[in-house]
Amino acid sequence: MKHTEVVTHLLRAAAIVAAVPLLTVMVFVGHGKVLTAGLIDLALVMLIAYRWGFMQTVIASVVAGACLDYFYMPPIFSLYEHDFQDWISSGIFVIVALAAGQIANRIKRNAFQNETERTRLEKLYLTSRDIIMLDRRGEVGAQLTGLIADTFNLDAVALWDAREARIDKAGKHAVPEDEVRAIYFGELNENDLATSKFKRTLRIGTRSVGALYIAGPCDDVQLDSRSVDAIASLAAIALERAHSFIAESDAEAAKRSEQLRSAVLDGLAHAFKTPLATIQNSSSGLLEMNELGNPERELVSLIDEQATRLARLANHALRTAKLDEGQLKVDYECISMDQLFRFCREEAADALSDHVLRTVDASAGKSVWGDAYLLQMALWQMLDNASKYASPASPITLRVTSTDAEIVFSVLNEGSFIAPEERMRIFQRFYRSPGSQHKASGTGIGLSVTKRIAEAHQGRVWVESDPAEGTTCFLALPRVCKEA
Repeated sequence: MKHTEVVTHLLRAAAIVAAVPLLTVMVFVGHGKVLTAGLIDLALVMLIAYRWGFMQTVIASVVAGACLDYFYMPPIFSLYEHDFQDWISSGIFVIVALAAGQIANRIKRNAFQNETERTRLEKLYLTSRDIIMLDRRGEVGAQLTGLIADTFNLDAVALWDAREARIDKAGKHAVPEDEVRAIYFGELNENDLATSKFKRTLRIGTRSVGALYIAGPCDDVQLDSRSVDAIASLAAIALERAHSFIAESDAEAAKRSEQLRSAVLDGLAHAFKTPLATIQNSSSGLLEMNELGNPERELVSLIDEQATRLARLANHALRTAKLDEGQLKVDYECISMDQLFRFCREEAADALSDHVLRTVDASAGKSVWGDAYLLQMALWQMLDNASKYASPASPITLRVTSTDAEIVFSVLNEGSFIAPEERMRIFQRFYRSPGSQHKASGTGIGLSVTKRIAEAHQGRVWVESDPAEGTTCFLALPRVCKEA
């Protein structure tokens, strides 16, 4: 018990010892009867119980019983009583006074608890209402911590957003960031009522989404574990709601960008096809006339070759646009590995530039069941991506392996590394890893096309990367084809 509390209890006891006898003397001098004095003392005991508590009630009851005995029980002006019934009456009065005081004290506690609960619910309601009104365009974590600190008058609030790996703080007291992160990674849920500090792991269902640290004033009886649990639930919902809004906004923006890009790509590809066909026909006609000299024939052959390549790229762009628009139709057939390897060696030669392609068939002669054109496109994208980020003149390895469930294609390039947190994001449309713009040009759609083709075949894609060994991109398809 604190020194100030001890002093307060002593002062209240002194006031009771002075007030109860004084009131009894006033009734006695005014020729009041014992019943009047008893009722007045009983009312005073109840008032003391309601205002100050049980210990003061006991003191007041004993003092009141002693005063009635002293002034009204014969012999008066003495605490000694001749009649045994007077002793019984005094004892009953003290018991009744204590019982009445206890009832008054209980009424006070219930009223206080009801008021505390009402205030707690009101603050939780205000918090939930204000969470709905948060500016979703701003930093939700910073707004949320400030809102909680202001609403509940807290000394410190810290929020760890696991998805964004971000800490937001509010309040006048500093909170160590390591301590907040430890709540999340240790999945802590602790209550320190002595210092009014609370730790909660934020969850949506069974999934952890963050952590919450709260430090309130030590004398704030309105902040308990139930309130903190409710605050943590509201904070978790607010974080999840903000992330859902961001994901929805990103998805809508990506969808609109995809539609615009696909429309432009489709329009350009169609616009290129007519002049390319004219160039091809003209160059072929010049070659068939056989009237050109060797220098002219070489130039026309080069024009014809590059026009054919541009035509293939235009067709590739058209097919890519259809992929992005969701118009993909898979025409299944049984494809041999020799067919896919031959395409990679011949058609992907331009994409490989100065890199040597190594092919390894470890599938024991298996075939793959799928769309030949789409699989060729997927492999072309993987080889093209590998050549962009590989060390100059380093080899690129295309390997095929088989398991009981899958046929797995892998493309290994040396000299590049992808951080673990980037390895699934590189398959998102338009996404490029930080720093990749300085290594090679690109749009960030190549591997997204590979992922789309894999999903159309009920397959999957992933990437593994090591600073020493390089980066390997994988394309796995269900092994549902016939044996070759």
